[in-house]
Amino acid sequence: SSGINAEYGGCSGIRNVSEAVEKTVRSVKKRTGFGKCQTLAAVVATYNSTSQLLDERSEEKLRKACNFAKWNPFPIDFWSSASKLPKLSYVLNCSSVCNSIVSECDNAVLKFHAGAYLHWFEQHGVMKDEFLDAFETCNDLVKSYNYFCT
Repeated sequence: SSGINAEYGGCSGIRNVSEAVEKTVRSVKKRTGFGKCQTLAAVVATYNSTSQLLDERSEEKLRKACNFAKWNPFPIDFWSSASKLPKLSYVLNCSSVCNSIVSECDNAVLKFHAGAYLHWFEQHGVMKDEFLDAFETCNDLVKSYNYFCT
């Protein structure tokens, strides 16, 4: 799944940190397209993990899969918990979201210029200027991702 500013996912049945990273890497490759997405940061959380540390080999695999922005010297946060539920979660702040933002914003702009649903919004106090501000915010967000992902 993808959110407005993140790719996220998870799986269960994790026995150790190395296995958690392997599953994360496979999922990242499937979700973002290996190397096609520039990632700003990642959080990998394991629960019921026997090891608390991310070994160098596992960290390198994660770095290669995620294509981290070069300006971020510490892009990976690793969290571990003694929970009885064996599972893995990860969150990536990733540039691949830009395509979704641009697509949604373009669709909204077309509807706005066509006047679609505007009377409903105006009945509830949302005026045209607020739409224009929102479109500008979306454009600024995409520009920021493009700037920080280089």
